[in-house]
Amino acid sequence: MATIGKEKQWIIFSIAYWILSLFILLNFNGTGQEADSINHFLHAKYAPHHLELYFNHWAKPLFTLLASPFAQFGFVGIKVFNILCAFGASYFSFKIAKKLGLQWAILVPFFYFIFPISFTTTFSGLTEPLCALFLSAGIYLVQHKKYQLSALLISFTPFIRSEGLIFIGVFGLLFLFYNQKRALFLLLFGHLLYTAIGFLSGQDFLWVFTKIPYASLSSHYGSGSLFHFTEKLNYLMGIPLLILFILGILYIAFHKREHNRETILVLSLFLAFFVAHSLFWYLEIFNSMGLKRVFAAVTPLMAIIALYGFNWFFHVNNYKLRLGIAGIVIAVVSIFPFTKNPAAMDWKDLNRTEAQENAALVAQYIQPNNLENRRFIYTDPFLSEVLRIDPFNEAQHLILATTKHTSPVSQFIVIENHRFTYKPEFYKTHTSITPGITEDDVIIWDNWHSIIDYGVHEELLAELNLLQEFKRGKSTYKVYRKKI
Repeated sequence: MATIGKEKQWIIFSIAYWILSLFILLNFNGTGQEADSINHFLHAKYAPHHLELYFNHWAKPLFTLLASPFAQFGFVGIKVFNILCAFGASYFSFKIAKKLGLQWAILVPFFYFIFPISFTTTFSGLTEPLCALFLSAGIYLVQHKKYQLSALLISFTPFIRSEGLIFIGVFGLLFLFYNQKRALFLLLFGHLLYTAIGFLSGQDFLWVFTKIPYASLSSHYGSGSLFHFTEKLNYLMGIPLLILFILGILYIAFHKREHNRETILVLSLFLAFFVAHSLFWYLEIFNSMGLKRVFAAVTPLMAIIALYGFNWFFHVNNYKLRLGIAGIVIAVVSIFPFTKNPAAMDWKDLNRTEAQENAALVAQYIQPNNLENRRFIYTDPFLSEVLRIDPFNEAQHLILATTKHTSPVSQFIVIENHRFTYKPEFYKTHTSITPGITEDDVIIWDNWHSIIDYGVHEELLAELNLLQEFKRGKSTYKVYRKKI
């Protein structure tokens, strides 16, 4: 590989990337497993019909805008969008490594793609791949002294993921150090533009700040160890790449004089991201859930750092020996995701979950039983996809949730349009409630989202008429109508 020109190496990687991506796209029907993945897809798909969704801060306005054309082709479309984003991020990562003068630069996109966390987020509706693309492009532009263009890109990252505010802070320090005053000011451009557009579209003037769903010094999801993400790193990267990653951090830390400012920028961005999320989870703030998948937003940084470790570890004078050992390590890194190690890739994650397959059975039951063309009340967002229902159209779909009252079931069940909120805590304070159900409504209860997200336990539906029950492993769905 070392004897092949770097550009030819990139061409070979690109061909392999697209062949593998096409294979996964055609043979695996998963959604990235997370409910967030489905919800991001639904916001992007139906935004052209509900323009206010383009300003939904949870869904992330820029992600919704860019992903929306692809989402019109179904979930496969949004996976294609994320495949393109991941490919772009790997390209800029490769270019960054080349500019840094790193040997074996082609291994950076290879590392990036083979991280276990990259598989599940690339073939999903999640926002991390787009964030990784903007972040890697921003660093690439800094390398080429295009500071203002870099600042413009980074200024929009908070509208892809909330951690973009962390990136703005790090880039702000960099531009301050470079005395790039215009670039420093342009880091505000994304917020200024979205403030203006949102305000003209009927949003509050400060909506870009007041509508951030994570702007809270508390969390409904609990807390954990300060070293939670330290313990999860092996599941993000796989053990062989984690070893190279740790070596890379040590090399950068103890060979400061050999590095340029862009190397320090790469490490600083990762450390700021890592420390911030560790503190958020430990201190139980900003509604942190301790999800390890958020690190998919900084996988280009992780891949570059791992390459530093790779080059340091195999820096021996004997070329043939170095090439041979490097080949063995690359083989181990390549094979590891296919092993049964807990830190390896779980290929089941690329297929639908047990609950999603069960939801598909519910959809198959609905059509022949003349239950379509009614209003559906459910909590599982995946049902919107398999039933082909616009979840933001209150004539088609309402969310099932509970109040704190101990009333008859027809008053106990609270219905609200999905467009107003995503978070279940909304129902603890919101006063605009439509109680009750009609005889034409179809209620679909499941034993996960209904209970965990919205507090609807099965016994609360006892006064309804059970039409059908679906069980698949640990998943249960029940279809109800109001008794006549």
